Amino acid sequence: MDARIGFMGLGIMGRAMAENILKNGHPLAVYNRTREKTALLADLGATVAATPRELAQASDVVIAMLSGPGAFADVLRGEDGCAAALRPGQVVVNMSTVSPADTREFSSLLVPSGARYVDAPVVGSKKPAEEGKLIILAGGDEAVIAGLEPVLLAMGSKVVRCGPVGSGSMLKMAVNLLLGIVLGGLCESVNFARKGGLDPAMVLEVLGDGPLGCGLFGLKGPMLASGIYQTQFPLKHMAKDLKCVLDTAYDTGAPVPGASTALGLYQAARDLGLEDMDAAAVMKVLETLTGR
Repeated sequence: MDARIGFMGLGIMGRAMAENILKNGHPLAVYNRTREKTALLADLGATVAATPRELAQASDVVIAMLSGPGAFADVLRGEDGCAAALRPGQVVVNMSTVSPADTREFSSLLVPSGARYVDAPVVGSKKPAEEGKLIILAGGDEAVIAGLEPVLLAMGSKVVRCGPVGSGSMLKMAVNLLLGIVLGGLCESVNFARKGGLDPAMVLEVLGDGPLGCGLFGLKGPMLASGIYQTQFPLKHMAKDLKCVLDTAYDTGAPVPGASTALGLYQAARDLGLEDMDAAAVMKVLETLTGR
């Protein structure tokens, strides 16, 4: 019999991920703070839990895809939190982006219950989530991760076994460190060229076709050319993740000058009220500075 899966967090990423679990035939229960967001999954055959605790009681594997450490702590702790219902043999998989320090703290909270913890943040945004093509960065016990692979591969194309608990979160920090810097640099390059009289579409075509070209440019280029920032990865999450990078760098002693500069750019965008737009809307900070 398939393990019963419980899924918490049905936002931009989580809804698509939960839907792919169902499509692959796994029994699924869902919880979301805003209950209306569970309707589509219920129509597809998922059971809806009233609380995180109820979800844990009905599940063998509990998966969370939430906005950050605060949101995960809220569903974990408290009388109606899932931790109160966890039991030996259960597995909690946190796919949210949190720092390695937060990951280790959450893992320690599960020790009394006998449940196992896996940190499994993802590489990819809305479209890969919908297509089931996320790259999943799993940290935790090798045997536990192996047992989870059929469910994880319902959501992603690849599972990377990163090491012990916290390793998945550390790799996600490294990925998003580069993402923040590269996206900020792309915006800076395009804005620089436009200020010199060039067509942004031409600049983006050359960047995409040359040795610097990457998938990120294909995703964000149309936004930069049109000025329409349909959210794939919210800017507020990019700012949050870069803050996690700096906190982790402080703990490890790693120099991250580029991350510090990038965070300032995304914080400025957030201050302009752009936090719910796609992270590529950081371009608007540069446009504001150039008076466009």
